[in-house]
Amino acid sequence: MELEKKPLAPLMRKMKIGQVELYPCSQNRSISVTASNLSIEEGLSFSKKRNGNVIEVTRKA
Repeated sequence: MELEKKPLAPLMRKMKIGQVELYPCSQNRSISVTASNLSIEEGLSFSKKRNGNVIEVTRKA
């Protein structure tokens, strides 16, 4: 599956708890940084899992 790059912070900020967003593997580092920043600044929590060339990001809290 080939995914296009998407803006991270706006989409991750709007995610509801339990919601999953799919991102291309090329955004892996940016996802980590964005999730860390949102955790520190806004108390949001995320998990990520790699599935081939896709990163699955799940909002936890």
